[in-house]
Amino acid sequence: MSIPDGARVCIREVWNRNARREFVLINKLKHCFSNISIDTEFPGCFPLYYGLFSEEEHAYQTLRANVDNLKLIQVGFTLTNEHGELPMIDGAYCAWQFNISDFNIDSDFYVESSICLLTESGIDFKRNRRDGIDSRRFGSFLMQFNLVCNPKLNYICYQGDYDFAYLLKLLTGEDMPITKLEFAWKIKAYFGTVCDIRDLQVRHFHIRSGLQKFSEELGLKRLSGTAHQAGSDSLLTSSAYHILQNGYSCMDPCKRKPHPSKSDSATAIFY
Repeated sequence: MSIPDGARVCIREVWNRNARREFVLINKLKHCFSNISIDTEFPGCFPLYYGLFSEEEHAYQTLRANVDNLKLIQVGFTLTNEHGELPMIDGAYCAWQFNISDFNIDSDFYVESSICLLTESGIDFKRNRRDGIDSRRFGSFLMQFNLVCNPKLNYICYQGDYDFAYLLKLLTGEDMPITKLEFAWKIKAYFGTVCDIRDLQVRHFHIRSGLQKFSEELGLKRLSGTAHQAGSDSLLTSSAYHILQNGYSCMDPCKRKPHPSKSDSATAIFY
């Protein structure tokens, strides 16, 4: 990622009170900064057992049940241009962290270990509930400002199946599609062909560690914020994307082929 030494990088915290203003900024920037790396935080994932499904379909049905019954906590967006440059606002390079109000720690389902981890990372669930953005309002802004169903934008993630499932849920206001195939078509319709860094990591590096350790393998440092907060993790995902794009000649995660074969080793495709 193209950041001058010593430059200030900040994560812009977005709450209900300033959500429209920040979306207006993003709307103006998206024409020049068309790569959007995303991350979400949510209250964990319950393991489920479906004896009749294949391994792949079992994974989707587990996702479906969790996303239908749990609530989103944060969304992170990092915008970059083709050169890996971040937008600058008020003298600082920036990414965005949207705090969602839906999750109520006093009454909603969650995985205890996940909530402990998010608490240690600095997420204030009470404040999110009080000051955050309703997910329906967040989804309406994504639609209003053409951040979805827009072929000019490139979405990037790290192991992003749950990230995009939660975004799909808030965009449609509906339960998850019954089948993985229907889910894949809806993701394609809203977000286009998504580049998943995890796919490149496993395929080319044969490493199954998480985002933090893989980024360290690439020689990357976290530019701002803390792990397990959506803004910071989206920023780190973006850094990994651009170092893979520019530093490894055998890969081009920007390539967008609608029907890749197993031999298309230069393309990372999510669904």
